[in-house]
Amino acid sequence: MLAVQLPSWANSDNLRWITLGVIIGMVVLMLLVLRFIQKLVLKGTLFGIFAIIGLVAWVERADLADCAKTCNCSIVGFDVKIPADKNPNCSTPGK
Repeated sequence: MLAVQLPSWANSDNLRWITLGVIIGMVVLMLLVLRFIQKLVLKGTLFGIFAIIGLVAWVERADLADCAKTCNCSIVGFDVKIPADKNPNCSTPGK
């Protein structure tokens, strides 16, 4: 894992909402590509890129839902701190 810490506002709840926004944004972009891009190769490439970004966001969102139980959260390799008021079990030293 990377040793870089995310900012304090990037807790597990905020990141779950951010990843949901990324997923919705990728779906919107995919629909726009299908509607307005005429060249088949460009359409397929952009559609694939947006689908991959959306899939990665979906997988990370699912992991964030489970990480509060283990007190060991990360998103795309960055550590995420869980506030003690959200999960008192994570405030214990050594967890």
